[in-house]
Amino acid sequence: MNISRLVLGVFAIGLAATFYVTALGYPDKAANMPLIYSVVVALLGAAMVGQEIISTLRRRKVSVEGAATASDADPEETAVSEQEHQRKPWKAMLIFLLAAVYLYSISILGYLGATVGFMVVALSIIGHLSWRFAAIGIVLLVTLVCTVFIGFLGLPVPLLPPLLSS
Repeated sequence: MNISRLVLGVFAIGLAATFYVTALGYPDKAANMPLIYSVVVALLGAAMVGQEIISTLRRRKVSVEGAATASDADPEETAVSEQEHQRKPWKAMLIFLLAAVYLYSISILGYLGATVGFMVVALSIIGHLSWRFAAIGIVLLVTLVCTVFIGFLGLPVPLLPPLLSS
């Protein structure tokens, strides 16, 4: 069982529950999006936990039935797979930590600076995207969020740092 993946799923569920409870105190119009996001994150966390539990049960069943084990595989491929497997949970936990720093930094850097900084650092940690595609994604994300929160919901979003917006 991949304990890191299991912990990450449980952490996501806990984080989503915290944001859900917090969003219940918001005005009705402002609470819609955080409530939706909280439910989606909780469902994704539950799916991660469920997938890990189901895959562990399947592996045990296959092992009991005497199917081929990982020792039959090429040792070099196994070493590479294990190395990648060990790095991924740390990347995910680092992104969660970075998300907490991001939430705090919005009040200091403003939404635009904090979001662009978060996305650049997060995507460089993940490292599977070209910078051109990442830049397009960042611009689309910022535009979409500004359109939803400012345009449709009419909520005040601190776009710039407090020193520049005064």
